[in-house]
Amino acid sequence: MNRISQLDSLRGIAVLGLLLLNVYYLALFETGYVQPSSPVISDSIIYYCNILALDSRFRSLFCMLFGAALVIQYNKNKDIEALKPRLIAIAIFGALHSIFIWPGDILFSYGIAGFLTLAYLQRGDKQVLTHGIALFVASCALLLLLSFTSTDTLINRQSYEFQEALLNAPTDLFGLLVHNISMTAVMLLMLPILTLWNALGLMLIGIYCFRQRIFTTGLSKMHLFLVITAMAILSTINVLIEVAGHHEYKGINESFVWLNAFFGALLITHLNAKAKGNQLWISPIQAVGKMALTCYLLQSIVMVVYFVWINPQARLSYNRIDYVEIALLGIGLQLLLAPLYLRCFKQGPFELALKRLSLKFA
Repeated sequence: MNRISQLDSLRGIAVLGLLLLNVYYLALFETGYVQPSSPVISDSIIYYCNILALDSRFRSLFCMLFGAALVIQYNKNKDIEALKPRLIAIAIFGALHSIFIWPGDILFSYGIAGFLTLAYLQRGDKQVLTHGIALFVASCALLLLLSFTSTDTLINRQSYEFQEALLNAPTDLFGLLVHNISMTAVMLLMLPILTLWNALGLMLIGIYCFRQRIFTTGLSKMHLFLVITAMAILSTINVLIEVAGHHEYKGINESFVWLNAFFGALLITHLNAKAKGNQLWISPIQAVGKMALTCYLLQSIVMVVYFVWINPQARLSYNRIDYVEIALLGIGLQLLLAPLYLRCFKQGPFELALKRLSLKFA
C-alpha cells in the first residue's frame, strides 16, 4: 500500500470513527447523551468502550493527518504562502458548518491552528516534536485545571437541566440558526483558551510522524511497546476514576482520556501502516478517506436533519445502543456509497468546492 493510500485509509478510519462519538452531540449539543433515571446495562458497556477505545482518538488522528497534509503540500513547491488560501477556505467552511449545521465543528479550529503550524514547516524535527509534545501536554494540563472550576452536576432525564436543554433544543430552521450562533460564540471563546493549542500540538506531532515515515512504516518495536504500556496505565487510571463514582472527577478523567487518546491514535496509525493494501475491506475505507470532508459534513447534515425534524423525540427516548445503531448505519452507508461515487467522479463535492474557494484566495 503506497503512501497516499495509507493516509487515505487512516483518514477514512478517523472520519468514520468520529460519527460514533459525535452522534450524541448531534442530537443534543449542550449535554450530549444523558442517561435515563434507571440506566440500562448497555449504557455502561458502551460508555466504558468509548472512554477506553474511542474518545478523542479520531479527533487526534485528524489533527495529526492535518499536519502531515501540510507537509505534503509544502513539499510540492516549498512555498508557505501557497498554503494559506486553502487554510482560509477550510476556516470559512468550518464557520459556515458551525453556524448553519452544527456548532461542534472542527474545521474552523483546524484552519486557524494550520496557520500557526506553517511556521514549523521549515524547522527541524527535534524542535517540531518538542514543541508539539509541550503544547499537547499543556492543553491536557489546562483541561485538568479547568475541571476544578466546573460546577456541572450529574443529571439524568428527569433532571431540570436536561428538561430545559430539551425544551430549548432547536426544532425548526430559525431555532437551529439562533442555537448554532450562540453555541458557536461559546466555542470561539474556548478556541484560544484550550482547543487551539491542543490541535496545534497534535498537528506538529503529525508533521514529525510524517517525516519519520511512521504513517507508512509504523512504530519501532520499542516505541510500540511504550505506546501500549502508556495506554495500559492510562486506561487503568480512567477506569479507577470512573469506578470511584464521583461526578466531580469526570472533568479530571477527561484530561487523562486526552492523553490516552493520543497513544491510541498512534496505535491506530501503526496498525494501519502494517495493514496490507490488497485486503478487500481497506478499499471502501480509503474511498471514505479520499472524500473525508464530504463525509464529515454529510454526517452532520443528515444527523441534524434526523434529530431536529424527522425524529426529535429520539433525544428523549434513545439509549446509547440506539445512538450506536444509527451511527453504524451511517458508517455502513458511507462505506457503500463512497466507492460508488468515486467510480463516477474524481473527488467529493465538498472537496471540489473547497478547491474552487481556495483558488479564489490564491
